[in-house]
Amino acid sequence: MPLHAYAPLSTPCRLCGTGFEHAAQAGIAPLATCPTCGQGVRRVSVQAVNSPKLSAPLSVSRARQAGFTILKRTSGGEFEKQ
Repeated sequence: MPLHAYAPLSTPCRLCGTGFEHAAQAGIAPLATCPTCGQGVRRVSVQAVNSPKLSAPLSVSRARQAGFTILKRTSGGEFEKQ
């Protein structure tokens, strides 16, 4: 179910604050009133998710420096330390 964000039309409410999120089934009309306080609400866009970006590609030498053990697959299907 998609998650939608809503904000009150007038000043922030003591019950729902500056807004709330509501999970609704696809195809259902957006809420017109807050289910907690009954005040009119509007649907707002959801903020983008912030994810970290890699500054450099991972390498074997950097993995070793970080303390990881590097393994290499042999022709027999087993792994050996590199």
